[in-house]
Amino acid sequence: MGNEKRNKRAAIKKDKNRKHLSVIISVEQDEITIKSLLQQVEKLHPKEIIMILQGSNEESIEILLNSQFPSHTTIIYPFSLGDELWRSIGAKEATGDVWLFLDGSEMILEEELSPFVRACYGGADIALRKSTAGSVTGTVSLACAFFNHLLEQQQLGMSSMMMLPFAIKKKAASLVGIDQLVVPPLAQAIAIRNGLRVETVPLKWYFGHGGLNVTPSRSRQKEMTCLGDHLEAVLYWSEQIRSEQGKVI
Repeated sequence: MGNEKRNKRAAIKKDKNRKHLSVIISVEQDEITIKSLLQQVEKLHPKEIIMILQGSNEESIEILLNSQFPSHTTIIYPFSLGDELWRSIGAKEATGDVWLFLDGSEMILEEELSPFVRACYGGADIALRKSTAGSVTGTVSLACAFFNHLLEQQQLGMSSMMMLPFAIKKKAASLVGIDQLVVPPLAQAIAIRNGLRVETVPLKWYFGHGGLNVTPSRSRQKEMTCLGDHLEAVLYWSEQIRSEQGKVI
């Protein structure tokens, strides 16, 4: 009887994902992890997989072009798009009602990805990766914690739309603005400002390539971009508060 119930639940989940789930993946020099990640993503039985290749080598490109998943879109750029632009590009292609954003450099098991999707099916507008020691570090972690405190969302800790994976409903993304996804803290601030429900999901196990393709200068550049994005979001939030106070007066 227990097996029958589990099988029934699994069938319902697959059917729901086939109708509603879009998975959007950023791929760079990720030949070490991308094939295994795709195998896990396919176990979700999504409606579609959208892969944004940016400055990838031939091996990564060949792996993705040879994907046997019946509904996949591969968009290839011969140059890097930067850290976040791929998000809005993928979102504009997505046709599902829930979008799951992934980094091709991290191999995450299907059972670790499913809770992000379930959270959106269950009422969350956005499901963030719960921050843990090592998920974000140093100045960036302080910026995330400070920003959530500013938004009066202390329960989010250091969790941020900056970190992958995260899931978002199509309706929520439309309200936030798809183009705003390129500045994750700003998108998060707009979501909170509009009363959207943001939850966190723990990620127990994943495998990344350990930053093999990230030089110290590249790491520093990403950190500075993240801090700049947070400053832009703080400015937006401050303007909203001032505008609200002006209306009260």
